[in-house]
Amino acid sequence: METNVRTGKESVSLNGVPETLLWPLWNRAAEQKRKDRLIDDPMSADLVERIDYDFEGSFGKPNAGHAIRARVIDDALKLWLQKKPAGTVVSLGEGLDTQFWRVDNGKLCWISVDLPESIEVRKRFLPAEERIEMITCSALDDLWIKKMPQGSEVFIVMAGLLMYFEEGEVRDLLYRLAEHFGESQIMFDVIPVWLSRKSLKGMKVTTTYTVPLMPWALNYGDYTWFNDIHPHVRIKRQMTYADPFPERMRPYSYLLAFQWLTNRLASGIVQLEISSQKP
Repeated sequence: METNVRTGKESVSLNGVPETLLWPLWNRAAEQKRKDRLIDDPMSADLVERIDYDFEGSFGKPNAGHAIRARVIDDALKLWLQKKPAGTVVSLGEGLDTQFWRVDNGKLCWISVDLPESIEVRKRFLPAEERIEMITCSALDDLWIKKMPQGSEVFIVMAGLLMYFEEGEVRDLLYRLAEHFGESQIMFDVIPVWLSRKSLKGMKVTTTYTVPLMPWALNYGDYTWFNDIHPHVRIKRQMTYADPFPERMRPYSYLLAFQWLTNRLASGIVQLEISSQKP
């Protein structure tokens, strides 16, 4: 661990996809300064103060996108935990997300699956918790899946993850989840094709930060793709980022007035259900 003598903050050494864990952290922390904040996440604000990193220089002015994603998934998780208070939540590629502490009911079990450099940062900056198990591997690895019995009922979170995979990898992962787990929920976000193409050409957020390649994308109007993954998988819910809190996503929310634009341009949040029961 290295500390910046001038600032007293702790440095991190992240590149590529692992570095993106700092982006939602920045936006969630900024949300805490608002009276109309969408999430209560003081831990994120504290982490931004502790970490020696030029957040605004890399990611620009804060926006509500990551806070909306966090709020939507938090709310879905809380509803699920009302039915399964001692249930198991699996968070894939969560980086420095503090979701465990935002939804903790004192009984749930949490499994955090991430790459080695991300797990190392998580261990450095977040408190140890006996109900959190960390597994160091790719989300695409069967290691974490095989640690849970066949037919397990879980809630799987994949926020800010799938876009960094290839289409075949996404399909294969979702298929394997449907094959292994019983009645379960999966939540994640999806970027549209135009944004993926932009990233493949070298998408700069600021003059100093270029987004990693995001090969997988799906237009909002094509989400029926998920219904063809596996007979046990169906879409439970989908929304654009503007749907839950349109006043926080202007002018983006004006897309909602034009369905054809929404279908082509909007990023989305999806909740899938794994169920052996017919819809």
